[in-house]
Order: sequence, then structure tokens, then C-alpha cells
Amino acid sequence: MTALYVFIALALGAIISMQPAINAQMAVRLGGPLAAATCSIVISLLMIVVAWMALGRIPMGWSKLLSLPWWVLIGGAAGALFVLGGIMAAPRLGVAAFFTCVVLGQVLGAAILDQSGAFGLEAQPIGWTRVLGILLVAAGAALTQAQRLL
Repeated sequence: MTALYVFIALALGAIISMQPAINAQMAVRLGGPLAAATCSIVISLLMIVVAWMALGRIPMGWSKLLSLPWWVLIGGAAGALFVLGGIMAAPRLGVAAFFTCVVLGQVLGAAILDQSGAFGLEAQPIGWTRVLGILLVAAGAALTQAQRLL
């Protein structure tokens, strides 16, 4: 069963790797990154609505939404910022360099969240092996940019 989830994660990674390049072309055709980001996010919303309808589930009520802690809204904002940032940065950096930098940002952010125990997580100190892993990811991010710098 774990192999299935690894396959799903790899497939999702491959699909997501296409998103900034496709959205950048959409921006060219629609006249800007905000128009393309809006279009992309509306398509995402429509797909979720179709999934709700296919599963026969009714969306949650406003009372549940209003009872959420303020910080859970960061998830939606992060998705929108990722789409918009990808539209702007990936064409200039290249998709591989863009995603390597994204992964470095994710690893750095995750280490800080783990260290502080943010969002209800159990705090996990940053040990030397984690620091080494972060440095290796940073080296990978630098190497994906090396061709540009040379």
C-alpha cells in the first residue's frame, strides 16, 4: 500500500511540475500573471465542486468555516501565491531551478515549523543530520542555477 502512495506522490509531483510552465503560457495569452492565476484557481475550484457532486457530499456550512482559527486560511493563500509566483518565476529561472528553490524553501520552512512546534505539531529539534540535509538541498538549488551563472 505504501508503494501506491509513493507512486501517487511521484505522479502528483510530475503533474505539478507542469503547472508553472502551462500557467506562464496562459499569462502570455491572457495578458498577465493575475489573469492566469485567477483562471487556474477558478479551474481548481470547479474541479473541487465536481468532486463534491460526484461524491454526493454537501459542502460545509458557513458556521464551520467561521469557526476555523485564522491561521488555517494560510493554506489557501499559500496555494494562490504559489500559482502566481510560479507564473512569474518559472519562465525566468527554468522549471527545474524553480522547483529546486521551492523544495529548499519548503525544507527550510518545515525545519522552522518542526523546531517551534507550530500549528499544533510536536516540536522536533533540528539536529546535525537535518542541517546536513538542508545544506544538500541548498547545494542542489545552487547547482541548478550554476549554468546560468557561468
